[in-house]
Amino acid sequence: MKIMVIDGNSILNRAFYGIRQLSNHEGLPTNAVYGFLATLFKLREDEKPDRTVVCFDVREKTFRHLKFDSYKATRKGMPDELAAQLPVMKETLDAMGVVRCELAGYEADDLIGTISRKADENGDTCVVVTGDRDSLQLIGGGTTVLLVSTKMGQTTYETYDMEKFRERYGFDPIRLIDLKALMGDASDNIPGVPGIGEKTAMQLLHDFGSLEGVYANLEDEKIKKGARAKLEAGAQSAKDSYWLATIDRNAPLALDVANLPEEHRDEAALYELLTRLEFKNFIKKLGLSGAYTAPRLPELRTQRIQNAAEAFGLLDALTEAGRVFAVIPETLGAMCLLEADTAAMLFADDFADADWDALLRRLFGGAIELVLHDAKPVAAALLARGIQPEGIVFDTCLAAYLLDPTQSGYDLPRVALAYCSTELPELDLDDPAAVSPLGGQEQTEQACARHAGAVRAIYQEAASRVEELGMRKLYYEIELPLMRILAEMETVGCAVAPDELRAFGERLDVRIHELIAQIYRDADGEFNINSPKQLGEVLFEKLHLPAPKKTKTGYSTNVDVLERIAEDHPVVPRILEYRQLTKLKSTYVDGLLKVVSQKDGRIHTHFQQTVTATGRLSSTDPNLQNIPVRTELGRELRRMFVAPDTEHVLIDADYSQIELRVLAHISQDAHMIEAFRSGQDIHAATAAKVYHVPLDEVTPQMRSSCKAVNFGIVYGISDFSLAQDIGVTRKEAGEFIRAYLATYPGVAKYMEDIKENAREKGYVSTLFGRRRALPELKSKNFNIRSFGERVAMNTPIQGTAADIIKIAMVRVHDRLLREGLESRLILQVHDELILEAPKTEQETAMRLLKEEMEAAFVMDAPLVAEAKAGHSWYDTK
Repeated sequence: MKIMVIDGNSILNRAFYGIRQLSNHEGLPTNAVYGFLATLFKLREDEKPDRTVVCFDVREKTFRHLKFDSYKATRKGMPDELAAQLPVMKETLDAMGVVRCELAGYEADDLIGTISRKADENGDTCVVVTGDRDSLQLIGGGTTVLLVSTKMGQTTYETYDMEKFRERYGFDPIRLIDLKALMGDASDNIPGVPGIGEKTAMQLLHDFGSLEGVYANLEDEKIKKGARAKLEAGAQSAKDSYWLATIDRNAPLALDVANLPEEHRDEAALYELLTRLEFKNFIKKLGLSGAYTAPRLPELRTQRIQNAAEAFGLLDALTEAGRVFAVIPETLGAMCLLEADTAAMLFADDFADADWDALLRRLFGGAIELVLHDAKPVAAALLARGIQPEGIVFDTCLAAYLLDPTQSGYDLPRVALAYCSTELPELDLDDPAAVSPLGGQEQTEQACARHAGAVRAIYQEAASRVEELGMRKLYYEIELPLMRILAEMETVGCAVAPDELRAFGERLDVRIHELIAQIYRDADGEFNINSPKQLGEVLFEKLHLPAPKKTKTGYSTNVDVLERIAEDHPVVPRILEYRQLTKLKSTYVDGLLKVVSQKDGRIHTHFQQTVTATGRLSSTDPNLQNIPVRTELGRELRRMFVAPDTEHVLIDADYSQIELRVLAHISQDAHMIEAFRSGQDIHAATAAKVYHVPLDEVTPQMRSSCKAVNFGIVYGISDFSLAQDIGVTRKEAGEFIRAYLATYPGVAKYMEDIKENAREKGYVSTLFGRRRALPELKSKNFNIRSFGERVAMNTPIQGTAADIIKIAMVRVHDRLLREGLESRLILQVHDELILEAPKTEQETAMRLLKEEMEAAFVMDAPLVAEAKAGHSWYDTK
């Protein structure tokens, strides 16, 4: 029999520190449990054990503490976020039927050692899973040790048997105890022999075999005089350390290792736990999907309608029915309409094309109040068919995002799991087999009804919470109208110049090939420039450039490393340029050409409204937010976004330093407000105050330094980061930050007040009520807490700026409609809005865009936007 014994505390602890902070809908931290389960499932697949046992420490003193008070005395207490997950982890293991062991007075290591000894005696094999190298002393007989390490969300596994241990250490595993007795272990506060480090301890064991052998040969000439004196003085400490480091393999454990029970999981309890934790993938992995549905979703009747007259009759009835909960794929090939306890199913294949089009127009004509989940793709599909998507009064996806903007996704199954404790069945309304009477029609209808029921259940909770949290205006006047506007912008798209784009790509190719030839000449040979390993060897071993610390995978060749040595050899700036140009070519030139629509020759980017935690919009296919603008070649890309013909222009308006203006307004810093009100260059004005010079004596270097602080201050910029940004020492950067905060005392006060406020409330919010919960502020981990503080300072600023530009989009869109103009919004990138306008409307549209952007919100540091027109996006700059 193969037994896998897991050090529960060790694996849980490593998962907690190695995986980014996660939490469920209730705010319960879940990252450690998630990481533990992921490791457990992975190892079960790889190791295929017959039985699994998980051992935990008990929160009381062990026999080691009773003899030595100092044992593990330097260890910090368990963080609250981890402590909250420990009982949940144990409860989950119990529901899975996994044997769990803990024993008062003993550590998990002792239980593991005892189980592995008994397994050896029974002729069984034992795999010890831990992140603690102390357990390597257990290797031998049928026992191997699998070391687990989790960093930055990535888990690695390394198996040690007798042969590998001897290869690594040069002695038998049991002598690991002797090694610790000599060198000590700071993590467990085992003293060892004071003054004897790992290198000396290893050599002593190689020379004399054991701790006992070392002390039996103290006079041997191999032992240096200084080491001998330390060993003599530390003899008792070595003896005590040996005792502390020895795992007790005879713990009084009642577990019958020879007859470990088979696992019999409590599926209802396990489903409930994993649902609460929102571990959808694990529910599916364990085959629990749909097996135990929480009672939040009542059973619904389904009604298949295939007759046009009956379908129109249904829609007539729904106009009087209040809110209707709809599930509609973005292909518009089906609709499930839930009202009361009946879900009506309609499929396009059952109707003539003209009838189906008429049904869609009636459904979205505005007379029926519709609630959908993720309505934007449906709205865009309707617009593409020439149907205006009226009557969408609520989008549960948008509401779920507003109520918790830190989740990794808001698809209906995920949100249903969070709000309804329900695992939804899979549903594909575009699969012909799913709607065929010969296929899974009945299952599809039931699944669709459950999806519609989930939309209703989410709506009932989310709508009330939006009101309770003061987000009514944010939701109904900003986010929901914006959904429709974004759908229109996606449908319209933006014209591009594909021939110019290809020509630009060809110019890049020529320069890239020139650079490759030059790099090979500089390096005196060919190599794979795209391979960090080969590049590192060329730069730091062949060319002997100043090298960073070498890691397991080789030298780092990231941009920071290369920029530091850019002046040391001509090959380095060429490599930097090569990387920049190949990125430009593959991601933007080739990437843009791939997404040009064959129908209209335009690019139809997808705007993401529910991705960023701050409320900013993002985009995909292509990602317009990441188009480089710092280099001329990067800016050249903007020439490819053009007006569709000579009768139209693009109009671009960009907010001037909107985040700094928001900072001035929120912090009420009089100096910063005055600088903006008087129309000064804020960076120059800051430099004049920080450096105590007249405004006209501010140098470009002074302005540049203050610009870095102005933009970095609300991100909690450190002296280290600023020093790198502006090329000064860390001490000078620290003094600069202090001078800056003394110049703007209102900003300094805001930074402290917002952190304290956030700690008390547990969240921060924008001026428009957008919230972001910050459980990180309560963490005992310095790095996690510092991250929370930076987010607390930045989110109200960046989030308010995001809200303002969204308000501007709604105002601009609505005014264009009111005034009957043909000009239309086509792009939003960062703080820019871009219109496509007939030349006959150019002046009117420019004035309208500027007015509405500046009037979006009245602040003490007034909003300023400048509008410019041109044939291409580049020309508007």
